[in-house]
Amino acid sequence: MAHFQIKLFTQQKQFSVTDNTFSVPGSSTCTELNDLVNKLLSEDKDESTRSDFDFLVNDEFIRTSLVDHVETKGLSSESVIDVEYLQRKQAPELKHSFQQPDWISSIKTTEKFIITGSYDCAVTVWDRVTTKQLVSGIGHSEPVKSIAIINYNSDEKKQKISFVSTSQDQHAVIWTYNSSTNQLSSLFCCKGHSKSVECAASNEKKSIFATGSWDSTIKVWSSSVTPEEDTQEVINSSKKKFKSGKKSLTRTAKVTLSGHTEVVSALTWLNENEICSGSWDHTIRIWDIDTAVEKSHMRGMKSILSLDYSHLSRLVVTGNTDRHVRLWDPRSGEGAVVKCNLTSHIGWVTSVHWAPNDSHTLVSGSLDNCVKMWDTRSPKAPLYDLQAHTDKVMSVDWSLPDIVASGGADCKVFTFTVNTGAVDNVY
Repeated sequence: MAHFQIKLFTQQKQFSVTDNTFSVPGSSTCTELNDLVNKLLSEDKDESTRSDFDFLVNDEFIRTSLVDHVETKGLSSESVIDVEYLQRKQAPELKHSFQQPDWISSIKTTEKFIITGSYDCAVTVWDRVTTKQLVSGIGHSEPVKSIAIINYNSDEKKQKISFVSTSQDQHAVIWTYNSSTNQLSSLFCCKGHSKSVECAASNEKKSIFATGSWDSTIKVWSSSVTPEEDTQEVINSSKKKFKSGKKSLTRTAKVTLSGHTEVVSALTWLNENEICSGSWDHTIRIWDIDTAVEKSHMRGMKSILSLDYSHLSRLVVTGNTDRHVRLWDPRSGEGAVVKCNLTSHIGWVTSVHWAPNDSHTLVSGSLDNCVKMWDTRSPKAPLYDLQAHTDKVMSVDWSLPDIVASGGADCKVFTFTVNTGAVDNVY
């Protein structure tokens, strides 16, 4: 077996070794490279504690032998190969699990709370640390499809959170929860869609939020929890929204965006004035909210079920009906806009979410009952399978650096703690 000349380097200074060129067999895998780095560390720093590392060549993890990786990447075996190494991410650990009466369609986490939406038409607020149910409310007449946080006050003395829920009943409802009184209040019913409202997302300033629907439109609404000009007071004569006979306030959309030809299944904001939408019409579209105009679109081969944008990598990740997780460059002016396919799921990918402070890491949930953690530099295999659900995974959330949460058709919520060692997001 031929030997390769390699040079080892790392951006994690505590693990740096002598800047030399080493000759290693082409059959070397991560196991042999780990042995080499740990031997060098013990010699240079007199450290006896062994660390596990991952290795990259051309910004992709080595998952086979060195010779196979080099040949796949089309590199010359005659040149010195730069091999980067970094401490391996530890496997997430199951922290909590709790059950609800019906399917959990959406889940969001904050420092203090977990909020879920479910098929029994309810939204529920939980204590994130103890997983105790704090309060539950019904503001819809059909299953809840999505939840989006629109405001959060983490002050210990007056912890309040506002969020929006969307439903198959064609409405979105704005809620506020006050932890000092343990009161959950439905403030506004947002009317305008003519079919099920599948998704919602709020902009970074939480001043507005958008909803996507089976009517193929996107509507943009004010996130204000106080009445505005677009607010009307009505008397409910049925049980469709809230308790019969009580007054409720309705809100109308500020902007309607039309262009998709199928259900708008997912939304994510690129910045304060640009929103990205995914649809069953196989397209991703980028919209300017100020002008209410579509700026660009990207076309795929299959329906898009979920998407999320990373402000660190500036890439959009999508979950698709062909079981793939895909990375897209929304700013690409030429060449392929699909940058990478992450392949491992065996069912539709229903939910995706980037890590909040890591440009390479994300999670996905699927109808195959599995949550997977990915590093985009390892497209052929996930970092870890988080196997806890016994039925379809319908929602995943990674809003906090140290917590991954998921909900599904087994009516259960699972939370996992994330400890990534030397990387920024440490629990």
